[in-house]
Amino acid sequence: MRSGTFVVFVLLGGCASVQHPAPPAKGDSATPKATFEVEATGEASLMTNQALRSFRNQYLQATEHKAFAQSDSGAWSWKSNRTTREYAIMNALIDCQKQNKRHEAAYPCKILNVDGEWVGSHETDRSEGL
Repeated sequence: MRSGTFVVFVLLGGCASVQHPAPPAKGDSATPKATFEVEATGEASLMTNQALRSFRNQYLQATEHKAFAQSDSGAWSWKSNRTTREYAIMNALIDCQKQNKRHEAAYPCKILNVDGEWVGSHETDRSEGL
């Protein structure tokens, strides 16, 4: 019976030594955001294999005007055959946001590519190009 008590003591003692991350300071977002020192650009910025395949096999061959949007959560969408560049951007963002409902506040959808050209930084926000 004493050996059973020892096992419980060892298990409880092991739990006490686990370090937990500090809670966020007041005003900090409760949702953690991943940060990277070097931001991926071009095709390397596409986060999933499905997004990469769709980009290579469909988006690049699609008619202009077209836009490809993605969220840091992994949600993505693209639209093509729009009458203007602005409609392509708007429609890609709207569809990406639909796919990204649960994470849009923390990881908003951003435009990565318009008419086959990469948009500067991955940090493009919704207001650019509209």
